[in-house]
Amino acid sequence: MSWLHDQTTEMLRRIEEAKAKKAFPFFRPFENVGPRVKVGAGSYVNFTSNDYLGLSQHPKLIAAAVAGTRRYGTGLGSARPQATSVRHLLLEERLAKWTHYQGCAVFTTGYQALVGVLQTFLDDECTVVLDKLSHASIIDGVLMAQGKSPELEVRFCKHNNVKHLDSILASASHPKKMVVIEGLYSVDGDLAPLADMVAVAKKHGAVVVLDDAHGLGALGPTGLGVCELSGLVGEIDLLIGTFSKSFGTVGGFVCADQTLIDYLKLTARSFLFSATLPLAQCEAALAALDIISTDHSLFRKLEDNARFFRGGLEELGFDLGESTTHISPIFIKDEMKTLMFGAYLFHAAEVIMMPFVSPGVAPGTERLRCNVTAAHTKDEMGYTLEALAIIGKMLGVLPESAKTSASNARRIGYLIKNKAAGLLKNGLPFVRHEIETVREIRRQMKEPPAG
Repeated sequence: MSWLHDQTTEMLRRIEEAKAKKAFPFFRPFENVGPRVKVGAGSYVNFTSNDYLGLSQHPKLIAAAVAGTRRYGTGLGSARPQATSVRHLLLEERLAKWTHYQGCAVFTTGYQALVGVLQTFLDDECTVVLDKLSHASIIDGVLMAQGKSPELEVRFCKHNNVKHLDSILASASHPKKMVVIEGLYSVDGDLAPLADMVAVAKKHGAVVVLDDAHGLGALGPTGLGVCELSGLVGEIDLLIGTFSKSFGTVGGFVCADQTLIDYLKLTARSFLFSATLPLAQCEAALAALDIISTDHSLFRKLEDNARFFRGGLEELGFDLGESTTHISPIFIKDEMKTLMFGAYLFHAAEVIMMPFVSPGVAPGTERLRCNVTAAHTKDEMGYTLEALAIIGKMLGVLPESAKTSASNARRIGYLIKNKAAGLLKNGLPFVRHEIETVREIRRQMKEPPAG
């Protein structure tokens, strides 16, 4: 035992408490991927995925990835300076053209793309402004930059607050200024006021880095994300995207003018010293780009599903914060109650929805995060809304009067279709699982709910 073990005490105590209540929500072993997943003998409606268009299961992506593996093997054996294929260059060329930029650099992950950009361009003469809700990859990139440039000034802006951003830039200590923005915030589901923030940045001569991981391929008339919604396509200094959301595979990319991209490829440590994106993922990304750039029906399906589900949540009276997108935070504002809500959804309703508690979010802002995708059906979403209503009332999150506008016949239909889908996916083990679940629910009904 050492101080290393001492450091783990408090977190592991909380985890053991959650496990004792069957409320620990992480590392459940999925046996498939998609809007409905198999975990053990159970079949669960899954709202934890960022696969917003459902492309990870698309036959064209799967065929492209298999063909890429057969032709090129499972890896390139080195980093990009000495392991770049013609397919990587084609992917970069096509991404640049799609996003209306001169150049593009493809990284092995989106996380590495962000870290690489910030580590490369920030130095002792810079002031960088971050939103207080910035993603961990942004924070880590700035910390890496500060390691080599201790005079780098780091300032935090109130969330999506244009006036505060203006004030910070006006009082910056250094002549070079950078503003880092997330287009769509992945835990709150709200959009940055991008046009206003870019206008303020330009006023102060600041460059803008936009992380649009959750918007590119999902938002806008042609899927060009928050830039398209804001009328700023091709006008952001450095645009960062990922393949692990709407593209249905893995990897990251940076788009900018060619000079910046050429410099980035020779300077970003996460590009120079990390293994090249395997060709299976490269081919899958190319196939995804083919679909995203030509078939806009998936964006409309995602938008329709998000509107349907968000409308149902609002009808029930849940607090969704400022979300207006396919990412819906359901604010519970109590750690154990949030964990218990997620546990009841999983064990009783066979719905997976991720609880977010401290340190992932600030105390008092605990929530369930629900990611709707284009692959979800109305029956799956309707069934989930009914489950949320029942559990919400049971835990005191919703008033007893809360209900959806669905008829009793529609509610029964949701239930029957959900159970039929589970039986179709899992067969007889699902039946045994259902019997055991009913027995457990009856046992727990004799005990008062936690909280």
